[in-house]
Amino acid sequence: MNTAKRFFSLEGIDGSGKSTQIDMLISALESEGYSVVKLREPGGAKISERIREILLDPSFKGVMADKTELLLYNAARAQVIAEIIQPALDAGKVVIADRFAWSTFAYQGYARGLGADMVQRLTELTCDGCFPELTVVLDIDVMRGRARTAKRGEAPDRLEQEKADFFERVRQGYLAAARDYPDCVSAIDADRSPEAVFADLYRLVKERLV
Repeated sequence: MNTAKRFFSLEGIDGSGKSTQIDMLISALESEGYSVVKLREPGGAKISERIREILLDPSFKGVMADKTELLLYNAARAQVIAEIIQPALDAGKVVIADRFAWSTFAYQGYARGLGADMVQRLTELTCDGCFPELTVVLDIDVMRGRARTAKRGEAPDRLEQEKADFFERVRQGYLAAARDYPDCVSAIDADRSPEAVFADLYRLVKERLV
C-alpha cells in the first residue's frame, strides 16, 4: 500500500483513549508550528457524516449485512479523502485521523471474518495511494476498554453493542497488523497514564516528521 507523508491515524478498540491522545498530539504539533487537520472515521466530510449515521444507527443491529458495512465504510472514506485529506496533504498540512483503513482490516476483515484479501482489494481502490504513513494502535484489554466506555454513560451505538468476543477479535486484528506491517503500524500499551502513552505516541510521530 502506498503511504502518504504527514498522514497519521490512531486506532484501537473503544476505551483505548484515542480522543484524548489525538487532542494532546494536535496541541503539541500546533505549538511547534505545524498546521494540523483533525478528522474522525467514518465522517469528516458532510457525505461521510451521513454515512456514519447509517453505520452506527442501533436500529440496524442484526439487519445490516457485513458486506454492506464494509462498502459503506469505504464509501465514507473515499469521500473524505477526496474532499479533505488529499487537499490538506497537498497544502503541506499534517492530517491526524481518529481511525482509518486499519479499522476496516480489524473490524470487517478480522472480526467479521470477511478476510484480509477482500479488505485489501477494496482499500487499494478506495485509498488510491492516500494511506497513512504511520498508524499507532492504542492496545488495551477488552474488559478494561469496556469499563472505560461504561463510565461515559452514553447509549451504545450499533457497533458498541457487540459482545466482548467480537472486540477481542478486533484487538487481535490490530495486533496482527502491527506484527505483519511494522513499517507503517505500531502498537503501544494504552493501559497507562495518558502522559505515558502520549510520550510513546509523540516519539513515533516525530520520527516521521523530521
